[in-house]
Amino acid sequence: MNWFKANPFLGGLALFTAVAAAAALYFASVQHAAFIEQSDAYANNVSTLNNLQSAKPFPNPENLKAARAEDKRAAEVFSRLASAVAGQTAPLDNSLTPQQFQDQLSEAAGNILAKAQAGDIALPEDFYLGFTQYKNQPPTTAAAPALGQQLASISNVVRLLLESRVTEITSITRIPLPEEAEKKEDQARTEAGKLPELLLAVFDVEFVAEQANFRQALNFIANAQPMVLVRVVSVANSNPMAPSKENPPENQDEPAVAETPGQPPPIPVLFGQENLTVKLRLASVSVSAAAPKE
Repeated sequence: MNWFKANPFLGGLALFTAVAAAAALYFASVQHAAFIEQSDAYANNVSTLNNLQSAKPFPNPENLKAARAEDKRAAEVFSRLASAVAGQTAPLDNSLTPQQFQDQLSEAAGNILAKAQAGDIALPEDFYLGFTQYKNQPPTTAAAPALGQQLASISNVVRLLLESRVTEITSITRIPLPEEAEKKEDQARTEAGKLPELLLAVFDVEFVAEQANFRQALNFIANAQPMVLVRVVSVANSNPMAPSKENPPENQDEPAVAETPGQPPPIPVLFGQENLTVKLRLASVSVSAAAPKE
């Protein structure tokens, strides 16, 4: 103690050195333990990797049999699903010729035009159900069956719109089918030995309707036979601006109601009288081949 009192600086330095040495030893021991742990883990992983790389797996007959049975069950389930979908789609007539398709198209367009005129529903000029390119020129032989199937779905959708009393059908735009391509590899719908494939033929329909008629049309299309899928619905109101609270617009469609003395004026109808411009992206569904029999 006398030495520490006589040499406080050296005593403090010695004490600091002892504490630092103890801390360094503790840190070194902890890091060494962590290093040993990580080294063991690395060695185990390397050993496992080497065993996997050098292993020669041998198929277990029971597992192989179970895997094949599972594949067969999956194929049966998918085939039943394809058969169920095929029962709700337009029939695919592989014997349909290009000239027969043109005859069907001309008849369908004429029927739609007559119904629209009878119902006072506006159609675009030169309306041909989205198949204008085939009005004067027949499709290829390979494309005719698929086009005939899509024609049945599109003409049915248009018929439902007419029955819903829409105000106007603005346009119908088809996305070309793979069968309409000129490449030979695109003309074949199926290959031998393949499971049935569900195919979607996408087309866009734009129309104008009152709100109640739009709701009815959408319900009809959602439950249509042949089945179509509603992919996108876009609705624009003819009057996107909110009515003024200070000067509400008078309802021109309703008959004028005389004000009764001493009674407040009748409340004008602000909503429900607008027309809607609707754009639908639809897809008709087909099956590339008949489901195999069990």
